[in-house]
Amino acid sequence: MKLFQTEHRRALRAFYGEGHAAFSTLLESLAGTLEAEVAPSSARFDADSGGISSARRRLFEAGLCRMPFDSHGGLSLPFGVYSLAMELVGAADAPTAMSLGIHNTVADGVFRYGSESQKKEVFEDLVSGKRLASFSLTEPSSGSDARAMSTTATKTGSSYRITGTKTFITNAGEADVYFVVARSEKGHSAFLVDGSAPGLSVGADIPKLGMRGSRTAEVRMDGCSVPAENLVGEDGRAFEYVKSMLSGSRIVMGSICVGIALAAYRKALHYATERKLFEKKLSDMQMTRERVADMRAGINSSRSMCLYASRIKETGEDYGSEAAQAKIIATETASRVCDQAIQLFGGYGYTNADVHRHWRDARLLTIGEGASEVLRLIVASMELGGAA
Repeated sequence: MKLFQTEHRRALRAFYGEGHAAFSTLLESLAGTLEAEVAPSSARFDADSGGISSARRRLFEAGLCRMPFDSHGGLSLPFGVYSLAMELVGAADAPTAMSLGIHNTVADGVFRYGSESQKKEVFEDLVSGKRLASFSLTEPSSGSDARAMSTTATKTGSSYRITGTKTFITNAGEADVYFVVARSEKGHSAFLVDGSAPGLSVGADIPKLGMRGSRTAEVRMDGCSVPAENLVGEDGRAFEYVKSMLSGSRIVMGSICVGIALAAYRKALHYATERKLFEKKLSDMQMTRERVADMRAGINSSRSMCLYASRIKETGEDYGSEAAQAKIIATETASRVCDQAIQLFGGYGYTNADVHRHWRDARLLTIGEGASEVLRLIVASMELGGAA
């Protein structure tokens, strides 16, 4: 499957005008790497938790994680170009995209709020792939309501002692750096915790419906000692940071879902032109053609919303509502498109993992990084006034 197609060139031209040609060349090169070295292993990754390390390493080498940053080794590319790049990775292998998307959310937090030494010692290692990051926010009793977290950070001289449990943590067990949010005396604070820090332990992998190639587990901290210089930004301001980090991440997760939907759609389109039913090709039947039109419209609408939110982000204006809208539209559309792909394949769609894994992968992203219900509250609050 050729990942980078005319539709991507047209999107770049529509949103970036004269700069589209250089961006197209860059993304076409990335797509070639994905087609040769990632996509062929995607079905295998689905059966192998943590099996994506080789794909992840190759994309670090390709400069994927450097794209949206403008210093300290970044490539200074528009966020929308990075968004389209993540769509391509999502189409090639969703768990790899998920792992790198979360990794870069942490890189974004360190880049924007970290000290100069953290940028040089941690951020540069993150975007180069020397170190892998994990975003540790969710807890067993606080998911969407992150303010209800119980993990604590107590200042003791020149360090903090962190105690608590985080769950559903992507890259857990593989990460070299954990971006941990905990309650301190001044509020909620963020810390960079080394993966080998005494007192930090990782539980067994959590079995999942989809995204199986990406490792997910509990992260436990029992009096984990963290140097005070590992505090990210100011003590007590972590929720301000996390809110901003998640807005960017929501665009990325939406883009990944556009890629997942596109992969399922292309497989269904090919099958419909080959499969015969009552001596007619499936693609010649009216119901199939209506379904194909709806799938295509949903994919294009989702990509457009992700790029629109990206463009607002690039201007420096508040884009929280648009990011939430992009994620709602793209993730829910992906679930529908993948479900329709299964339906077009019929029994083969239900039994062939290479078809239904796309639906299994997409289903997670209506929950993770902001459940659709919570994102609707955010959008409505910004439209109507009041706290989300």
